[in-house]
Amino acid sequence: MLRPLPLLIALAAPLIAQQPRADSTVVDTIAPGLVHTYYVRQQGPWRVHLVSVELRGGQYVVRTARALDSLRGRETVSAMVERARRTGREVLVALNADFFDLKTGESVNNQVSDGHIWRALAWSGLPRGAMKSARGQFGMTRDGKPLIDRFVFAGNVHAGRTSWALDGVNVAPANGQGLTLWFPEANGRSRADSARTARELHVTIGRGSWRDSLTLRPHGKLTVADSTPLALGEAVLVAYGTTRSRLDSIAALRRPFDVHALWVPSAGPVDELVGGWPVILRDGVPMVDESAKREFTAPSNANVRHPRSLIGFDADTSHLFLVAIDGRSQASVGMTLAEAAEFLRGEGVAHALNLDGGGSTALLIDGRVVNVPSDPQGERPVANALFIERRRRR
Repeated sequence: MLRPLPLLIALAAPLIAQQPRADSTVVDTIAPGLVHTYYVRQQGPWRVHLVSVELRGGQYVVRTARALDSLRGRETVSAMVERARRTGREVLVALNADFFDLKTGESVNNQVSDGHIWRALAWSGLPRGAMKSARGQFGMTRDGKPLIDRFVFAGNVHAGRTSWALDGVNVAPANGQGLTLWFPEANGRSRADSARTARELHVTIGRGSWRDSLTLRPHGKLTVADSTPLALGEAVLVAYGTTRSRLDSIAALRRPFDVHALWVPSAGPVDELVGGWPVILRDGVPMVDESAKREFTAPSNANVRHPRSLIGFDADTSHLFLVAIDGRSQASVGMTLAEAAEFLRGEGVAHALNLDGGGSTALLIDGRVVNVPSDPQGERPVANALFIERRRRR
């Protein structure tokens, strides 16, 4: 049975009201130096949320957070923010970050939080997968400068006048070769390598921190690597493949040694670091085509319109930009990487990195999700996030 025309028009009116026919821009000041801009563009159509953060003056700090404060497992960005707030931290803005394994929640790339290394590796790749390439990452230096580059870990073990390369933290090398250091936060992840016999040396964590150097004291003998949980204050140094000779030399010292964190390319001390994929702007120049070769971007990601999460900063590093582009709906179809790069360039962004998007895209302001996540169930549990917090005054 056909409905009367006036009734059809009445039913459609609320939907029409929700879909503005003209472009619009709404600007809201969250706090001094912290501005949220909401763009409606009919060209896509697109719905875009952009938060600009004034970095000069140091009133805000950028932090990374991990789901459940663990290397494994997933959690919504909303839940991460709520946990942080319960400890007295004032999180004003939050955005999902790195790509991750859907089953385990392990993030793909490096992560450093407040100087603490959660995960560090020489090369990128899916967890437990084949070695690929160094992927783009966003970081903050100790003096508050933002960074975007393809960082790889290049630490070292130092004793007296002798040094050995350290290839990772809380991760097995993707190519089966390397010397890595494991801490209790990695409990539950197997340290053994199924393809090659791995050996490990148990150590006690002494003084210092990753911000300078960390002193470790060996105890016990070399053993076959396993998954025995580590207690607080303990760690293990694990040699994979042909790097066992390094571990033999360190064990033979029978005295404390220091470990240092280094990143290539060198940017000085890095206090925050989180992964993405790929770099889409450098010095105001779109890098999407170049990234397809350097970071092995997938055409199904790069050349298809998806919801997007993005992080970037301007040429003089005075402003940081967190962006959420809605997608997979009639109101907003999402953007390709090339479209996202052009949009950000038009907003004065000089350097930008694509973060995990699709159903993972979630931008929060004052604890509330302001974009429209594309998953039917709403906000998706993810591996980690970026926070903008008000700096605590001492």
